[in-house]
Parts: sequence; structure tokens; C-alpha cells
Amino acid sequence: MSHSSAPWTSPAPLTLAGPTHPRGSMVAHPEAPGAPRTRTYFYHRLALADRNHRWWMPLVEGTLLIAVYLLLSIVFVVVLAFALPDAVAADLLDADQLDPAVFFLMFGSVALLLPSALVARLTLGPRPLGLIFSVTGRIRWRWLLTCFGVAAVVYAVVNLGGIGLDLLGGGTPTPVRPVPGFWWLLASVLLVVPLQCAAEEVVFRGYLAQMVGRWLKHPAWAILLPVPLFMLGHAYDIWGQLSVGIMAVAMGLVTWRTGGLEAGIALHAVNNMSISLLAMAGLVDMNETSGAPADLIPELLLNAAYVALVFWLVRRRPAVAVTRTVVLPPPPAPPMLPAAVQRPAAIAADRSGLAAYVVDPATQAYMVLPPQYGPYSVRDGQGRYVGLLDTRPAVEPAPTYTEPHDGHH
Repeated sequence: MSHSSAPWTSPAPLTLAGPTHPRGSMVAHPEAPGAPRTRTYFYHRLALADRNHRWWMPLVEGTLLIAVYLLLSIVFVVVLAFALPDAVAADLLDADQLDPAVFFLMFGSVALLLPSALVARLTLGPRPLGLIFSVTGRIRWRWLLTCFGVAAVVYAVVNLGGIGLDLLGGGTPTPVRPVPGFWWLLASVLLVVPLQCAAEEVVFRGYLAQMVGRWLKHPAWAILLPVPLFMLGHAYDIWGQLSVGIMAVAMGLVTWRTGGLEAGIALHAVNNMSISLLAMAGLVDMNETSGAPADLIPELLLNAAYVALVFWLVRRRPAVAVTRTVVLPPPPAPPMLPAAVQRPAAIAADRSGLAAYVVDPATQAYMVLPPQYGPYSVRDGQGRYVGLLDTRPAVEPAPTYTEPHDGHH
């Protein structure tokens, strides 16, 4: 399914535009004679759908994003310094993340990336602004909720399976002990965590992926290059970082394959909300930053299952657009030459047997070749050499003087 749009305008209603292919960045559609020319782009190449695109724009956009984020962060911290002075004064690396004030500060500060990215994109484009979310130019809420449900089921099955295996191996169940400030934490989990996840997806799977897609065509670059930056934003050991990297690759894959950020946002939100809810119930330690090689196994299974299910769903739902088709401006019409009757007749007759008609590029009028110069090199419309045109008049032999002959010696 491809989302069609008018040439360089806001999106039109969804229409079928032929089959799409998940590999590559452009799908060519056969065009009937006289039909408008079109180009079809995958999500990471959407910036090219804007005719005002320039290669340097994502660099300026990134600078604006950082500047706006720093400004919003200063305002955010100043406000919290009056409302929650203890949270602002705490060392966040050593603070208890289950303290409601610290939790709100940590997740809320990351959520500020969302308005920062939107302001930066609104300033420079591409247009429409919603191309940062999907190929349709908007958030597809029904698809987002569908992916959220799929991610919730996958997390429930994998986590319950892990608990069952642990109990079968002789483990003892961990008692449920809600932490202090449970209800404040619950409010933050429901309201702030989804915004934090959406903000990170807009930056890492949206802005960065589309920045790479402006310069590099293959989707692997757009999926993999932002992964190290995403990993560096999490203060874990090597095994925790690898787990984050696995999840980042999974979110990049579903973003490319589904034509938008909804599937990645859903996976990210379910992950962060699940960990937060389990920590609030006293079942996991949210402050733990170390891991083990064995932690990679459930992470691989969970993300692989989610990616497989999303790929399967998007194949069964042709209404979910995975590409965007734009109508290109018509090519410039070739300049009209003067009528044949206006050609200088003198040029057509020359000693070489070739005919040449020279057109002034400024006035599009025929010119007469000066007869005293030449020969001229003649080429055809493809620039191939044809021959020489010699318009110089033939040189008559000079007269010779002979004495009159009167028949006498």
C-alpha cells in the first residue's frame, strides 16, 4: 500500500498506487504515455518528497533541535526547582528512580525532545510536518493502538514464560510490595512515559533516520547508524547496552517496514511501562544498571517475536501505507525553434554538401554563418560528430597573363 499525495502539497486521501517492495528506497511504477511522473519513497527517504529539500537542512535542523531542547530544559528545571527542590538537587545517577519526583524529572526531561524536534522540523521542513510520524503525514492512531496491543501480549507471554521457567527450576515467587508513592508513580507512568518514548522515537527513528535517508539510499544505514547514539543515552553496562541495541534495531526495522513510528513507539512504551510497573510492585530493581549475557536471550526472543508479528500484520493489512507516492513537476518544455521558412537559405548550400542552421540561444532566432569563416564542426543532437561545414566562398584561380599570338615567330 502506498500513500499518494498531490505534487508537493498536503496529503490526499489514501489510494492504491500499485505494489510496493520492502527493499530499497524507491518503487518505480509503469507510467502510461502522458501520465504524470511519480516517485515512491519509504519512510527513511521522506525528506526527498519535499521539493524544497537541500542536503544541508538536517544539520541545521539538528542544531535547532538541540538549542530548543536546552532552552526548554532550563525552563523545566527552574520550575521544578521551586516545586520539587529535592529532586533537582539530587544526583540522578545515584538517586532512587522510584522516588516520584526523581521519576518525573528523569522521564519528563526526555519528553521535552518531542516539542523540540517538532519545532525544528516546522522551521525547515520537509512539509507537511506529519511526515516525521508516518508516510501519511500524520499519526495513525488505530495502527498505533494495534501495535501497542501486540507488544503488550508479547511482553506478557515472554515475562510469564520466564517466571514459569524460574519456578520450575526451583525458584520462589517474589512477593508483590508496592513502593511508596505508588499512585504518583502510576500517574507518571500513564502520562509521562508514553510521551518520553514518543520523543525518543521521533528523534532516533524519525529525525536521525530521515537525516541519513537524505544522503544514503539503503534502509540499513538509516536503521543501524542511529543505534550507537541511542545506546549511549542509557547508563548501563555492556550487557545492558547490548539489550538496548537489540531493541533499537527492532524499532528501526518496524519503522521502515510499516512506514511510520507507530510500531516503534508502541514497543518502546510497552517496554518502559512494563519495567516501571514491575518496579513499582517491587518485582524488579529499576535502579540496577548491570546485566548478564543470559539477559540477551529473552531480549532477542521478545524483539524478534514482535518484529515478526508486525511484519505479518502489515502484510495482511493493505490499508496500512508503507510508502508515499508524490507526483513530480512536469519537465520543462524544450524551446520552440522558429519555423522552417525562417531558416537562412544561404546556409543550406555549401561546398561540403552539409546543411547547418545555427540558433541564437538568447533569442531563439536563426543566425547566418559568416561566409568568410570556417570550416565549422557539425554535431548532431546527441553531440556526435557529423562532419565539417565549409561556408567559405570558393577561391577562384588567379588570372595569368599570356602574350598575344600573331602566328609569327
